[in-house]
Amino acid sequence: MQAEDRLIHFSTEWFHPPVQHKVAALQKLYYELSQVRTAAYDSSDFSLPGQPKFHSRRGQRSQSIAVFLPDRVALIEEWADIPLSTFLEKCQEVSHRVLEVLQIPVFVAQSVTLRATLALTHFEDARVFLLEHVCCQEGRIGPYFSRPLATAGLRLVFPETPDHPGNLQITIEPYRHSRTEVFVEVRGMFTGLQIGRDTCDALRGNIVSVRSFITNHIFPYLNQYDVRAGDAV
Repeated sequence: MQAEDRLIHFSTEWFHPPVQHKVAALQKLYYELSQVRTAAYDSSDFSLPGQPKFHSRRGQRSQSIAVFLPDRVALIEEWADIPLSTFLEKCQEVSHRVLEVLQIPVFVAQSVTLRATLALTHFEDARVFLLEHVCCQEGRIGPYFSRPLATAGLRLVFPETPDHPGNLQITIEPYRHSRTEVFVEVRGMFTGLQIGRDTCDALRGNIVSVRSFITNHIFPYLNQYDVRAGDAV
């Protein structure tokens, strides 16, 4: 496989005890973030009760969103055009100000979602690569289902252990926008947290751990199968 994957989505949710956000506090937060290059948003929207959001759109698809729900804050980079390092800086800036300005005592849980694509080297069709080469399903699906197959893939769940924090749910399937790329999504859930202003680095650390799981585990797992025809796996 190509050595560098391509991250196309990052998002994280910070769960906290339920609060009723005040518009004035959110407006103050929006102003403070507008003074920070990595965290500034282009617009704010308070029209949906209980779901105020900050928003930026760049180009045709890329967008940054911050949503403030009664029990969580969600930061989303869709069709990301920024590196993960910039998103980590944004998380640091936003988390500190959210805790202070919105008077949230602590974050008690965090979810992290990263989506990436990995380009194949020795296969021209990611569906053939996954179904026939990785899963050994050549000739075993059609005779039983008797209809065309749009897509299929792998779903793996790794529970939290004392040595491995966070519950990880993995999806691996052909990337629908490119025939030669594999799509990977990792959803991490971290619970039992008590994160305040002095410990916000832990929020970034959980994102980095999910990123490392793609690089250190999913990539080498798939790479072992991306070999020339006839080579041993």
